[in-house]
Amino acid sequence: MISPSQNKKVLVVEGNDTMAEAFQSRLQDAGFDTRTTWSGHEALALLQASEFDVLLLDSYLPDLHAADFLKRLSRLPLQPWVVVMKGRLASESVRRYRALGVSHVVSKRDAAQVVQAVSWCCAKEPLAKASVQ
Repeated sequence: MISPSQNKKVLVVEGNDTMAEAFQSRLQDAGFDTRTTWSGHEALALLQASEFDVLLLDSYLPDLHAADFLKRLSRLPLQPWVVVMKGRLASESVRRYRALGVSHVVSKRDAAQVVQAVSWCCAKEPLAKASVQ
């Protein structure tokens, strides 16, 4: 597994508090600086206010459809790498998320796979600034 650099910031957007805490704990144990929220709207505000290297996003957001969230995210001036977590992986949904700019689509049931995807993203160069629309 690729080891993450220290001080890499990850925003975890997960509607289930227990799952959010579990992912936050696993990522902190792997050396990441993490912040969590359940809200897509709050996540967008956090991403506008500060830089994150990776966005770990649940495919279901209680307050905003994930596709709409990703479209709004694409308008931000700095793009974090995006890892989407799903309960069940289907090739069609993976293709759909990839078309929306997602780097990885992983099973949320496999915490090691989640940490590995985040680590991979943090080992890469940051994404270029998008043009604000």
